[in-house]
Amino acid sequence: MDSTPSALRALSIIETLTSSTEPLTLTELLRLSNIPKTSLLRNISTLVQAGYITRLPGQLGYTVGSRSLRLSMGALRSSWFLNAARKTLKNLVHSTSEACNLTMLAEDSVQYLVREDSNAPWSLRLHVQPNAPVPLHCTASGKLFLAYLPYVEQKKYLSRLTLSAYGDKSISDIAGLKAELENTRRQGFGVDNEEFVTGMIAIAVPIFASTQSSQVTAAIACHAVTARTDLKKLLSYRSLMSQAAAEIANLLATSSH
Repeated sequence: MDSTPSALRALSIIETLTSSTEPLTLTELLRLSNIPKTSLLRNISTLVQAGYITRLPGQLGYTVGSRSLRLSMGALRSSWFLNAARKTLKNLVHSTSEACNLTMLAEDSVQYLVREDSNAPWSLRLHVQPNAPVPLHCTASGKLFLAYLPYVEQKKYLSRLTLSAYGDKSISDIAGLKAELENTRRQGFGVDNEEFVTGMIAIAVPIFASTQSSQVTAAIACHAVTARTDLKKLLSYRSLMSQAAAEIANLLATSSH
């Protein structure tokens, strides 16, 4: 790797961290990247200063930073990817008869990239414009994104979020939100139990950057109204949603090459 341009070394470091399910120490990065130690240290220092990777406290190692997370989401906005993802969502809506969305983390909110509504006659529905931002702390996708952020990045988000109460069930204190995020990470999906809109429930499943990574690139959310169904019924669609998430992850991998 001695003759490798510095830019490619930097990308190699980011790719190595993105593909890992855990933070990596300097020793692990040396082994996995095959970059000489002097060059690796120089590139790491530059990437940390620029926000592409984050150094964790103590000897916990390094993980991807907020700028890398934003960079990896660029492919989500390509028209080819969005059109292909829409087909997957349409199939999911056909199977669940509920509205389904493709969402991503956008700064301090959730952004709806694609939304497919149920065609059932006389159905109640939540109207959301594409690219409309919604809060992180009281939505299924938002809590999912926060739960899977690296610890240092999550701490930054929690320090600046305004925990507005949108209804009686909204979590409006930081201790309650932290407990909810721990539970979300543990169970592997996000839940909105009338926290954002009264009478509306939702669950969200993650779309991972790769099969080896714990980095959540996007999410699939399924919404329903409590007048027609309940959270238990919505949770029964998790398997179908996870299959759709895997399909979209494959599409994303294809669009990135």
